[in-house]
Amino acid sequence: MERQPPRIRFLTPDLRLRGVVRFYVQREAHLGGTDLIHPVPARAAPMLEFIFSDAFEIHWCQGAAIETTPRAVVIGLQTHRRVRLVIRGILESFCVVFQPAGLFRLFSIPVLELTNHDYDAHAVIGPSVSSLYQQLGECNTFDGRARIADEFLLAVLRTRQNTDGILEAGNQILQRHGHVRIGDLADRTGYSLRQFERRFAERIGVRPKLYARIARFEAALDCRARSQGRSWTEIAHAFGYYDQMHLIHDFERFSGETPGNLLTEVEQAHRAAIDAVRTGRLSAPRRDAPRLIL
Repeated sequence: MERQPPRIRFLTPDLRLRGVVRFYVQREAHLGGTDLIHPVPARAAPMLEFIFSDAFEIHWCQGAAIETTPRAVVIGLQTHRRVRLVIRGILESFCVVFQPAGLFRLFSIPVLELTNHDYDAHAVIGPSVSSLYQQLGECNTFDGRARIADEFLLAVLRTRQNTDGILEAGNQILQRHGHVRIGDLADRTGYSLRQFERRFAERIGVRPKLYARIARFEAALDCRARSQGRSWTEIAHAFGYYDQMHLIHDFERFSGETPGNLLTEVEQAHRAAIDAVRTGRLSAPRRDAPRLIL
């Protein structure tokens, strides 16, 4: 079959889920004999991904180990680049991208143990994931899969009690691209700064200052990928870096690459989506949902 570039589509969840789910993503491609190399730098969002096609190869950055992805996988927040994905043949996946504390809010998972890891979703969440995987796999439309995910996640959310302000604090950091005062967020929750930092790490996976840096890095990379005409110096100023060297330092910390090299990798992996954004065929996302870094 002739090679087709990856197609990436996005849908927002039911309004009642917006506090815990950022968006749904579906990816499809017929790659022929070509490998798709997918970089995985630091990411601010935990995810639940369902793979209905050939399994992805996981190539570790340190060492020669190669693994394959489970059919349903929980992926924790990432603080640095651990792996790259190699995708071959047919690609078809559906992914739930959570809000910062969404995974903890819905499933009470110890997210600190998920940070910089990924696990078989059945083992982490339980047998209900297997049923959800089957329902999603039997549905042949993205809209239909989003509705199935909505129903499943709403049923889970109804069983959960209201939480403290940590979830909203994490959402604020993400929406504002890390431009927040951590002390102010702690004050709004009623916790001392030390209590806030501890609870934030328990519910989101890292301490708030590191999370703010990751959110800024992700947003800066996403913005540069969308706006081909903007320089890295302009991006540095727009996102509150002291100067371009400060931006370069963060990119090396969170991706192991220079900004230019990482942008090239992202452009190769998300070519169709980036072209659609740059030509105006894909509208700009909500402020809280960078959509090119998956």
